[in-house]
Amino acid sequence: MRVAPGVRPVLAAVLSVLQPGLGHVYLRAWPRTLLWVGLWLGSLGLIVTTAGIELTTGDAVAAAFGVFAATEGFPLEAVLSMLTVTALATLDAYLLAGRRDRWHDAEMPQCPHCRKDLDPALDFCHWCTFSLEREGSA
Repeated sequence: MRVAPGVRPVLAAVLSVLQPGLGHVYLRAWPRTLLWVGLWLGSLGLIVTTAGIELTTGDAVAAAFGVFAATEGFPLEAVLSMLTVTALATLDAYLLAGRRDRWHDAEMPQCPHCRKDLDPALDFCHWCTFSLEREGSA
């Protein structure tokens, strides 16, 4: 998986702290987004079931966003599971965004229009269809 150029690891991490999976949305890492959101919702479900909270449909959204503020009466293992998922999602988003520099091949030519990697065999960018002028071409 390649990460889009120009991503900021700190921004990806901050977004993941706000909501696990949100940093992965920023990175366009869709399978990981689904994984972290699913794990976070599973942890939220653990808190709700172990604390004996009955949620209506309208309360579910409020509980999801206010869960850290209202964790006083919740079991320690349930709160730790949410914090662990948040910390791991944050670390994963930060490391994934940081990989961009290692994956980027400096020898690979880039399109002057969209800055994406080019296929050297083509006379145009297969991403944005920008026509390329090659050396030695008539």
